[in-house]
Amino acid sequence: MSGIVNQTLVKLMGAGAPFGSREVSALTGVSRQAVHKHLKQLVAEGKLVARGRARAVRYSPVVPLRQRVEVASAGSRYRLSARLLMLDVQPGEVTLDFTGVAELGDEFLEELFLVWAPAHPLVTLKVAHLPSSLARVFFDFAKVSQAGRGAVAAR
Repeated sequence: MSGIVNQTLVKLMGAGAPFGSREVSALTGVSRQAVHKHLKQLVAEGKLVARGRARAVRYSPVVPLRQRVEVASAGSRYRLSARLLMLDVQPGEVTLDFTGVAELGDEFLEELFLVWAPAHPLVTLKVAHLPSSLARVFFDFAKVSQAGRGAVAAR
């Protein structure tokens, strides 16, 4: 049952237009109550946004938020610097801007990529303006940590 609902939701979310539980129910042949439970779970996971009330609720996919974080503003050597840097980050795509950064600490990289990133799976980290002098340290760390989280995207 949930496979049919999932396939239908993927198609509806891909279309981008708002939809209701009644439409999903009609397309899948699954009761509105069962569909509503599934939609409610997707809202809780942050994949859908619900607008309206009661039977008039319309669901639409969440558009990922794009944010830019300047690493130089918090420092780039210690764990606390990484925690402070990522304090107000929302789910979505986050570009780490390394403009003006002169050094990278192992503690900073460890906290950011091995502790913070796995704890926030709805955040995608991207790297921008990494000085060539720091690229070796950064990518050596990425190779070592790759087994823990996966590849780090570079831009």
